[in-house]
Amino acid sequence: MAKDAKDSKIMEQKDMISQLNMMISSQNELIMSLRGTVEECNSTITGLREQVEYLTGKLFGTSSEKSKNNKGQLSLFNEAEQEAQPMDESQGSETAIVKEHTRHAKRTGDEIFKGVPSRDEALPLSEEQKHCPDCGTEMKVIGKEFVRLEFRFTPAKGEVVNIYRETAKCPKCSTASAMARNIQFVKANVPEALIPHSYASASVVAWMMYQKYANAMPLYRQEQDWKQMGITLSRATLANWSIHCS
Repeated sequence: MAKDAKDSKIMEQKDMISQLNMMISSQNELIMSLRGTVEECNSTITGLREQVEYLTGKLFGTSSEKSKNNKGQLSLFNEAEQEAQPMDESQGSETAIVKEHTRHAKRTGDEIFKGVPSRDEALPLSEEQKHCPDCGTEMKVIGKEFVRLEFRFTPAKGEVVNIYRETAKCPKCSTASAMARNIQFVKANVPEALIPHSYASASVVAWMMYQKYANAMPLYRQEQDWKQMGITLSRATLANWSIHCS
C-alpha cells in the first residue's frame, strides 16, 4: 500500500511538471510575440519621430530663399558643380575659390513704380514762414524743391448708394385741365439690377470673386474682412452671389 501511494505521488508530480513545462512553453511563445510587437512599435515610433522633426523644421525652421539639400530628396537643379580645388601643400587643406560677385545697379523709383499713377504734392509754408522775419513783408513763392518720393496706398472702402430716378412732366400740358387732357409724366430708365431683389453691385461681386479665385481667399475670411469694415455679409450670401453671377 505504501508503495502504491508513493507511485501515485510520483505520477502526480510528473503530471505537475508536465503542466508547468507546457505553461512555460506558452509563456515563452507569448514573450516572443510581445517582443515582436515591441520592436514594431519602436520602429513606428522612430518613423513618427522623424516625421515630427521634419515637419517641425519645416514649420518653425529658418525661412530662406536658398535651396537646401534635404535628406532623402533628389536634387532637381545641377546648375553648378564644384570644381576640383587645388591642394595647399603648406596648410595641408583645400583652398576655397570665391567667384567674383557682380553688383547689380539699384533700381530707381521710376523703374519700380512704372505705370502707377502719380501726382505732385507741394508742402505749403507755415503762417510764420509766410512773412519776412526782417521786415514782415509777405513772402512770394518762386518755386518748389523735390524732397522725396513716397508710395501711398488707399484701402478699399464701401458706400451705400440710394438710387432714385427722376420724374418729369410737360409744363405746357400740366396747365390744361385734367378733364381736357391727360398730364404727361416721364420717368428715367433704370438699369436692371445685377441680382434681382438684392443690394449686390457689380463692383462688390467682382471684388469678392477676385479675392476668392485670384487671391485664394476663402469666403469665411472675406466675411471677417467685411465685418472689420462694419458690414455684415455672411459667407452664405457671398456664395449665393458667386453662384448666381457665374
